This record gives sequence, structure tokens and C-alpha cells, in this order.
Amino acid sequence: MITEKLYWKDSYLKYFDAIVVSIEDNKIELDRTAFYPKGGGQVGDTGYINEIKVLDTIKENDTIFHVVEKNDFKIGENVSGKIDWDRRYKIMRNHSASHIVEYFMLLEFKDIRPYSSGLVDDLKDRTDYLTEKTLEIERIKIVENNVNAFIEENNPINIWIDENGIRHWESKFIKTKCAGTHVKNTSEIGKVKIEKGKKPGKGRERIETMVI
Repeated sequence: MITEKLYWKDSYLKYFDAIVVSIEDNKIELDRTAFYPKGGGQVGDTGYINEIKVLDTIKENDTIFHVVEKNDFKIGENVSGKIDWDRRYKIMRNHSASHIVEYFMLLEFKDIRPYSSGLVDDLKDRTDYLTEKTLEIERIKIVENNVNAFIEENNPINIWIDENGIRHWESKFIKTKCAGTHVKNTSEIGKVKIEKGKKPGKGRERIETMVI
């Protein structure tokens, strides 16, 4: 069955009720969930189902599984879910910041291209760029200043879905496709710090963004 994705309807939802529809080893599937599954560069949510810890949330084909510490559940059982909200909210802030950083990175460095959707968790966002050149620290500082200036404008962040069911992220003049969870306004992000990460390989440079 197709799980009802509560995290898309309300990314601020912390608690929800659901029914267990399938069980596979230490993984359970629910009819509806507020837990975001790992994908699109964003890590999976953690938290609790009833009093049992959810260690990760993953997607296998079209099935969303909650990886639990101990599987005492039964198919058809009514359960209550609770998101690790502190962790999720940091992820949302970092993820929203990552789109703003990418926009200003591409504005400052004209000859680079994003290599992947990166990896964003509660600690930071990591994005790799294709380039044969070294990204100068001084110019990265310019990007950081531009990003923080944009954030301080308190710009609304809108998520909308097109006719093909593709989700879009938009804030003022910055637009991108994204299926992750996000804050509603740049004021929630706070100030960001951008650093160069460990070089991921030949022809690539890594940028790490942290909300502080």
C-alpha cells in the first residue's frame, strides 16, 4: 500500500497515530507517517513508535520502513509516533540553508556545477561541486555574507507541487526542486557558517554549511 506522507502535509508535525500494515525483521510499515525516509540527500528521521525507539527511516522501492530498536509490534496494531523534533528541526534549517547556499555559490563561482544532492543532517549540509579549480576561502566568505544577508530578510519559504507531482522549493528569487522537509521562513534558519570540507576526489570540491 502507499503510505500517507504526513511529513509533506505538515513538516512541523511532531506526533501522529497510525496502524501497522506490515512487518519485516526490525522494520515496520505504517499506513501513515510523519517520519521522513532517507532520500534526496536528507537523512531519515528518528524518534519513537509507542515507547520503542526508531533508529532510522528508509525507503525500499515505494515502501517506507521504520527501523526499530525492538520489534514487538503486530500487524493491525494502532500505534503512536513521535518525531525526534530537535533533530528534525535542525535538519529542516540546514536543508533550507543548503538551497540558499547553492544559489549564491553558483552566482559567485560561475564555472562550477553541483555534483550531487549532498548529504544534510542535523549537524550540517555537505555539497560537492564539479570544478578543476580550488575554491578560494575569500570568495566562500563572500558567499557566506550574501547567504546570511538573504536569511536576515525574513523571506517566506514556499513548497508547491506542479501538475506532474514534483515538489518545488521557492524563496524570493531562489527556486529549486526538492522533496525534503523545510522551515517556513528564512528567519528560522539563523546564521550560517560555510567551510570547505575534505576534498572528495579529483575534479571536485566540498562545501559544508552549518547553522549556528
